[in-house]
Amino acid sequence: MSDTVSDRDLLDLLLAVGADRGISAADFDRTFEELDLDSLARAEFAAKLHTHSGVDTEERTTPDATPNQIRWIVADEQPARTGR
Repeated sequence: MSDTVSDRDLLDLLLAVGADRGISAADFDRTFEELDLDSLARAEFAAKLHTHSGVDTEERTTPDATPNQIRWIVADEQPARTGR
């Protein structure tokens, strides 16, 4: 498990769940709905992120959330999870 979610990590996760191949870091503040990622893609994104980070974000990975918001949730929750 990684302590951080880098731009590259986020990009790889989004591409793995079907985001448009033209996606870039500039799109990380667009909502999952704007990125045209349906509920199945969001659930898969959350599962892959959980594997990567150890933080469960599935219920917070909503159509109105953005990838950056989810990344910040992971960053906020990791210190508590790891005891730092």
